[in-house]
Amino acid sequence: MQSLHISSSALRSIQYALDTTGNNLANLDTVGYKRRHASFSELLFDEMNEQPYNDRENRTTPQGLRIGSGVRLGETRLDLSQGNMKVTEVPTDLMIEGDGFFLVRRLDSPNEYAFTRNGAFQLMRNTSGTFSFVNASGDKLVGQNGFEVELDIDPSDTITITGDGRILVNGVEDDARIPVWHIPNPGQYQQIGDNEYLLTLPAGVNDPSQVLGFLNYENPNYPPAQNNLRVGSKIRQGALEMSNVNLQQEMVNLVAIQRAYQLNARAIAISDQMMGIANSLRSR
Repeated sequence: MQSLHISSSALRSIQYALDTTGNNLANLDTVGYKRRHASFSELLFDEMNEQPYNDRENRTTPQGLRIGSGVRLGETRLDLSQGNMKVTEVPTDLMIEGDGFFLVRRLDSPNEYAFTRNGAFQLMRNTSGTFSFVNASGDKLVGQNGFEVELDIDPSDTITITGDGRILVNGVEDDARIPVWHIPNPGQYQQIGDNEYLLTLPAGVNDPSQVLGFLNYENPNYPPAQNNLRVGSKIRQGALEMSNVNLQQEMVNLVAIQRAYQLNARAIAISDQMMGIANSLRSR
């Protein structure tokens, strides 16, 4: 029966929505996490136009009788709204106020880049004696020139990072600069864990600055089209952006999803009963 197919497709989609909500709740306290929202799309439907003419008089609905085939998960949309600020007073903790992402070079795959809103960095000494900003996964922060940010400093030096990404060491400006990157349509990128999204550069391009735009300061080397992408984002030192998950809203979504799952499970049970009754009928 059609009702079995409709309910079973709905159960599959609702299970994905339940997993998405559960993942949001699990990352309630994850730094820089952006919640996802499941949206559904309708499957193909059949249209029957053989109803009597009298049924078509004065009707306000479209012509024909539509019999659907259920729904499927259309997408899990990324919510990029700003999360709450947590002040840490740690000099290497950075928070983006506004749009944009930090860009890091992956430790496991040095030729790959990832962007993230998680600004919980630490200073790590390189073999050359310089220091780099790294996250918990060991990925290194990338500067405006497409290379890793490296500082020739002493561990006792005072580091100040301004809102536009300039780095001051004991009050003296360093050549390195931390940009906020513009990522076109972040929801289309693959989420690879650790709150990072994989950035795959086009063939023949080794510098991410050639395909990404800066948001918070002028760059005369950029084409005008990318310069127009600036929206005034800035960096706040000594603070972290927490998850933008709203516990109350997620609990409401969880209850609604559970009730939808229960409804469709009940529909399958009723369809089974109807098929059982039809199977038990005997002709006289």
